[in-house]
Amino acid sequence: MPFCTQCAHALTEGTRFCPGCGAATTETRAALTHPVPASAPAAPTDPAADLTRDVTRTSPERPEGAHTSAPPSSAGGVHGRFEPGTRIGNRYRVVALLGRGGMGEVYRADDLELGQSVALKFLPQAVAGSSAELARFRSEVRVARQIAHANVCRVYDIGEADGHVFISMEYIDGEDLASVLRRMGRPSADKAVEIARQICFGLAAAHEAGMLHRDLKPANIMIDGRGRARITDFGLAGLADELAKESGFAGTPAYMAPEQLSGGRVSVRSDIYALGLVLYEIFTGKRVFSAKNVAEIKQMHDSSSLTSPSELVRDLDPAVDRIITHCLESDPELRPASAYAVLGALPGGDPLAAALAAGETPSPELVANAGDKGSLTPLVAIGCVVAGLLGIALWAGLMGPEFRVATQPAQVLSVRATDILGRTGSFGQVPAHTVEGFGQNGEYLKFLREHTKEKVHGANTFFFWRRWSPRTIESPNIHSENPGVNDPPLLAAGQATVLLDPAGRLIGLEAIPADSTKPVPGSTPHWGVVLEAAGLDTAALTPAALVRPVPATCDSAAAWSTRLPWARNEPVVVQAGASRGRLVQFTMVHDWGRSTSPVDSLNVESTAPIEWVNFLVFSLLPLAASVYFGARNLKSGRGDRRGATRIAVFVFFMNILESAFTTRLSEDGLLSVGADWVYGRGLGHSLIHSVSMWFAYVALEPYIRKLWPRMLVSWTRLISGRLRDPLVGRDLLIGGVAGTTMMALGGLIVYAARQFGFAGVPSVVGGGLQSLTS
Repeated sequence: MPFCTQCAHALTEGTRFCPGCGAATTETRAALTHPVPASAPAAPTDPAADLTRDVTRTSPERPEGAHTSAPPSSAGGVHGRFEPGTRIGNRYRVVALLGRGGMGEVYRADDLELGQSVALKFLPQAVAGSSAELARFRSEVRVARQIAHANVCRVYDIGEADGHVFISMEYIDGEDLASVLRRMGRPSADKAVEIARQICFGLAAAHEAGMLHRDLKPANIMIDGRGRARITDFGLAGLADELAKESGFAGTPAYMAPEQLSGGRVSVRSDIYALGLVLYEIFTGKRVFSAKNVAEIKQMHDSSSLTSPSELVRDLDPAVDRIITHCLESDPELRPASAYAVLGALPGGDPLAAALAAGETPSPELVANAGDKGSLTPLVAIGCVVAGLLGIALWAGLMGPEFRVATQPAQVLSVRATDILGRTGSFGQVPAHTVEGFGQNGEYLKFLREHTKEKVHGANTFFFWRRWSPRTIESPNIHSENPGVNDPPLLAAGQATVLLDPAGRLIGLEAIPADSTKPVPGSTPHWGVVLEAAGLDTAALTPAALVRPVPATCDSAAAWSTRLPWARNEPVVVQAGASRGRLVQFTMVHDWGRSTSPVDSLNVESTAPIEWVNFLVFSLLPLAASVYFGARNLKSGRGDRRGATRIAVFVFFMNILESAFTTRLSEDGLLSVGADWVYGRGLGHSLIHSVSMWFAYVALEPYIRKLWPRMLVSWTRLISGRLRDPLVGRDLLIGGVAGTTMMALGGLIVYAARQFGFAGVPSVVGGGLQSLTS
């Protein structure tokens, strides 16, 4: 007949708790730390016993001012500090002592408010009496309570009652792994793999929350009534390390990593080493180190005298042997980087599929460490590179005519534009600040393609523009560092714009004299100046009525109809305006109602409502949705802060580099670029895009990770810095080939449409390159 180990009361078969004292029986103890029988002597008789138990030394002195409503029993007594039935505050009632160790005593208790069983761990007096240690411990518990995983024991709260400090934790009705292994020996291979996976899941969840265990061992792993592994004691080992600085030692030597045993820096890889020791014991039924003291363990670490698991279990899966040996590397850098990496190396099953089957959103690290592997033979890789290059060459060959425009050199056109502006008499002295460039009349190009059957390459749709202003010309568009032909609009006095076709003929002019009200001698405008600059034969001009309004500053205007021999003899109305004899406006208007000159867009009705709709639909609403869903994902713990931050930083620096290469040098030279980076549009543009990308990433990525995680395997590896991963290289190469193929296909479609005379095919100038960069 069995007897209670606490009070020697006779027990019947199947009894889970002693009817005499209420203590849990050996088969059902649910210690949340490594349980030490209450009847065990204070000092072990076996000198090697300290190597497998927490040997934190704490001061037994009672803190000054401590009090209790019910005098506790002796700490070394059968029931510990509290007799069964003792009330703790107004909420808990002690049922039985579950165990005691270096970090205090654990009791099973009833939560009188909720009617549930909980576990209460009372901290040593050294902690309860020190405000600094207690504050440190509170911060540990604050993190530990955020870990909500099926394979981790939940930490509820930290409380104080009757002068005692304790934490309330989930009560697990089961048995610790150390006891299971002693009683039943090593489990079957399938059961061992199942337990190992559950331990890896729980440890990985804790690491993701920023918590290190630092005392992982079989005694701190519970097997509950459903057979699930549950890791306990999070938030306690960190405090034990702090106490060890004063008392000299902390932890469980037989399950410490070499750097931890020698007092070095503890990291995730230290827990991975302890995980390897636990897995070794699960799969072999034996401990790695059977030394009698700490010195012998250190010596075994130094000598690397490790018996391979496969030497003890001949039919052990080679994958298990490899991963355990990998975890037990002396150098932390040689161990697996995470518990997920260990999980992915275990035989059988798919951790990603297991997480999805459990209804969980796999973490980015789990996705990155999925078993997916990518490889290409050298022949296929070379073929992909060649295909990409051929795609670029094909696109360039097909779309090349779009860029081969017979034009004068830009320097010649610039001088001619300045000369034409000077001859108009609009300015006594040409304004100091200027900017120039090439553009294309998209509306005219569209008309030509829709109304002509000829092969149109857009040669007569390109134009050269040059602008002048008494102040620096800056674009108001945050997405464009450089001003355009109408960006910013021509509004202030002292500004002017001249447009020339590729041959240097005048096609547009707009000027606002500095003092448009000052009388000018000879107020009759000389129309011949602009007509001659436009290359028109005055003898072929016929007076006509104005078809476009002229600027309000004009006090006289004239219009003529003619045909343009260089543009398939198209009919056109040429009109000009003057202010007090100074030529301030010139444009050409085709019969189809669209000007070949973008200058006329200054006189088009405002599209503000359309712009506001675009801003609302494509900017404001997506940003608001990103902030909302991003906040939800962050609050639920699904948002990938690290990945979002890396993407945001990348976007920020790419935009900074873009501004460096696109910012126009002003009279201040490089100083203007530096100022733009520090407090100008470049910095603001970069910050806006990086912050927007951060919120968009945390808003969208978790949903994709939950629904289609395998789509993100190579992506998560890329942003985690695994640039040499074969899967990353394969997907980048395939993506490049796909982009160049789409680019070449688009060019081929446009080319074929032109050859067969089809109209309405949009130009893809620049679209191909964009497909490679988007």
